[in-house]
Amino acid sequence: MVYLVGKIIAENASVLWKLSEEIWRNPELSFEETFAHDLLTQTLQEYGFVVEKNYFLPTAFRAEFDSGRDGSTVAVICEYDALPGVGHACGHNLIAEIGVAVGIAVKISMERDSSVCGKIVVLGTPAEEDGSGKILLIEKGAFKDVDVAVMAHPQVTNRLYPLILDLAKV
Repeated sequence: MVYLVGKIIAENASVLWKLSEEIWRNPELSFEETFAHDLLTQTLQEYGFVVEKNYFLPTAFRAEFDSGRDGSTVAVICEYDALPGVGHACGHNLIAEIGVAVGIAVKISMERDSSVCGKIVVLGTPAEEDGSGKILLIEKGAFKDVDVAVMAHPQVTNRLYPLILDLAKV
């Protein structure tokens, strides 16, 4: 499956890179991420996800694909807000790209391989920089049916065994 996911991401690299570039060129502050919201949800709809725009918050979204086979619900988190005055210095355009890439790759894997079961959810979480968007979504129940939530965050170095402070049971 790892090979298949990597292959699918490589096959869709130009679409994914364009997402990142467009979000980078159009930085939006917390709770104002309408361009990113619309671009990400449109892309996920084009790939066949069932998309709920404005999911609990005006610039949040939930995109889901259900394999139709029993299994876990895995959420991949997208962040896409920018910092005032400096844009995407924290790489949230890349976090959005990675989240969509994983979502698309797992969805297509589920379609191609019947052993890949469950649901994949791409969850757009606004206002990470200033507004606690994920906390608000947790409080509103956005994660209630999610078994595992994951996200990637770019760093300036690669670490084999990073100290992870963001592990928590919700």
